[in-house]
Amino acid sequence: MSSSLSASQLHTVSMRDPLNRVLANLFLLISSILGAKTAGTHTQFVQWFMEECVECLEQGSRGSILQFMPFTMVSELVKVSTMSSPKIVLAITDLSLPLGRRVAAKAIAAL
Repeated sequence: MSSSLSASQLHTVSMRDPLNRVLANLFLLISSILGAKTAGTHTQFVQWFMEECVECLEQGSRGSILQFMPFTMVSELVKVSTMSSPKIVLAITDLSLPLGRRVAAKAIAAL
């Protein structure tokens, strides 16, 4: 679970908090759904969920649950048709980290 979080996330997020563990596990589950490469209602749920997360960020919500999203999920999300927008890629990627910037650049180039 904690291996999916970036180094800076591990320092700022307490994995002893049950809610944090649940959120990290949720994103690992979502990542495995996207990795299965089979479309269906489960992928539609992931699209809706991520769109809602991005919308909450745009509305200025404090404390994003996207901090629990593995970097590897970004490239999988780009493959989902409704998620292929540079705006969404930039919103779901931690641009304060060098790895986040590389992942975002790679994902946007793949659009």
